[in-house]
Amino acid sequence: MYFQQWKEYFELNQTHFAHINFSKTDLFCLQEQKLYTTSLQQFQRGEYSEGKHLLRYAKQYGNPCYTEAIKLFIKEEQNHAMVLGKFLDKHEIPHIKDHWVDGVFRFMRQLSGIENTIAVLLVAEIISKVYYRALQQATSSEMLQVICEQILKDEEKHLHFQCTTLRLMQSKSSNIAKWLKAAYMKTVLTGTIIVVWKYHRTVLQNGGHSFSSFYQQNQQILSELLQMIKGQKEIPPALSTMNNQLLIA
Repeated sequence: MYFQQWKEYFELNQTHFAHINFSKTDLFCLQEQKLYTTSLQQFQRGEYSEGKHLLRYAKQYGNPCYTEAIKLFIKEEQNHAMVLGKFLDKHEIPHIKDHWVDGVFRFMRQLSGIENTIAVLLVAEIISKVYYRALQQATSSEMLQVICEQILKDEEKHLHFQCTTLRLMQSKSSNIAKWLKAAYMKTVLTGTIIVVWKYHRTVLQNGGHSFSSFYQQNQQILSELLQMIKGQKEIPPALSTMNNQLLIA
């Protein structure tokens, strides 16, 4: 039932970037281009994936609605890459084909089954949520601000979608197993925070972060999501018009 709602949400959200007019004049000043281009290129590359391994794992999970929801989720992530790519194209900024950090994340997602893949995705989306808010604050480009705002709305839903999945998958896990899985996500997030700070410090600092605040905000988001996964906090519904949230276990 829950995955049916998420499938419906993703179907309704397919026009999420229709309000952005790329023919409109946009000022992305040379100073900002110099400061933010490398960071934008890396995140644009990281947003795109064909999702072959994720889709294969989703099919193995054996829930048709989940498989369809995952297909739409992958398409939505590809749309993030597409719209960021259009922004880069508009300002004649080249795309990059790969980056080692993105390669590491792709490798980690493929290490084992669906639960590990979703856990790594959750970490990446936490980082994205904090990064795009900082980028929105750091830039004077109105178009980029609007793009960031929509990506932030999407990422919030993605986090709840992944929490729904992990909560259902871990429903029969022992307390020790749940603790180990939470510790794994905290460890992956901590390592990712350090790497992202190294490569995207300028955007994050201009968006109002010190390393300490960046670290704390990411960990706080994960802490809240772990409460949802463990059943200590309700997961917001896929569709705001629907009331049937997951009940607290």
